[in-house]
Amino acid sequence: MSILGEKIEFPFNNEMYLKKATICIEKNDYEQALIYIEKVYETDKDFSINYFYTFVLFTLEKYEQALKIANDYKDSYLKSEHHILLYTMLLIKSHQFLEAEVIIQQHQTETSLFYEQEWVNIEQELNSERERLKLEIEMKRNATKNKLSQISSYSLIEQIQVIEEARSLPLEDLQEVAVQIFSNPFVAGQIQRGFLERLIELNDENYYEFSWFNQIKKVCPNDLKTFNELPILQEIDSTLEDKLQKNPSLFQVTKTEIINDLLMLYPFVEETITDISYWLDLYIAYFSELTSFDLEKAPLDSEQESLRKWFDQLNQIAQRK
Repeated sequence: MSILGEKIEFPFNNEMYLKKATICIEKNDYEQALIYIEKVYETDKDFSINYFYTFVLFTLEKYEQALKIANDYKDSYLKSEHHILLYTMLLIKSHQFLEAEVIIQQHQTETSLFYEQEWVNIEQELNSERERLKLEIEMKRNATKNKLSQISSYSLIEQIQVIEEARSLPLEDLQEVAVQIFSNPFVAGQIQRGFLERLIELNDENYYEFSWFNQIKKVCPNDLKTFNELPILQEIDSTLEDKLQKNPSLFQVTKTEIINDLLMLYPFVEETITDISYWLDLYIAYFSELTSFDLEKAPLDSEQESLRKWFDQLNQIAQRK
């Protein structure tokens, strides 16, 4: 039956789907069996169907999905000496080792054990899976460290991906390559800033030389804030909104350009932008071409003169002229 071309499957087809799923399993076609059992489970979430569904997913090594389905009947699995074996294996394969270990230890202390060898095998699997995961993590860690040490050889997009992967590394690994990343002229500025932010998040107390607009500055990540945590951002946003409350479209355009420029000034935004109102007026005048700001008479002092030079330099870098 269909409504507006949409096919509707009715529950009375479930017996047929179960038979087809069983035939597929006999043929070792578990992918097709999964399709049928999923259809059944849409309308029949009986425990026996749940176990069938979970078993198929387990066989296909879809462990996390299988555990999620099994958890619909977690208590039932834990109460059954037979079904708990599968559930414990799912915990192991999903790397929930502590919970699996508790279950194994509980059954090792029981006087009546119908599946003694099976529990021995499961404990061995727990130990093996732990070692496999440990080895996998170590291999991934070394691979990421190697990428970081050679980051300048990657494209910008690849460098961004490497920095994202490096978020999984402990602080000591990042400290090993920090000097190299900050001093390498072939590492993009945004990559260096992204790497610095990760050190800030990890409260790194080391000092580094940081290249910033042809200057070398000393930075200690533990003394800095990440870009989004800078208090000046909220003040800039509030002031800009006050200035352009009657022109929301200009507000969005101007804000986008300002944020992009502030990212380039990071981590020395607050030291650079010392007069927020004048700084914002420069952008508003530039993007609106308003004469009311009369910037020909500006700057009025050395502070505004410095801001005007920064504005012109950032314009050139952003190729807005």
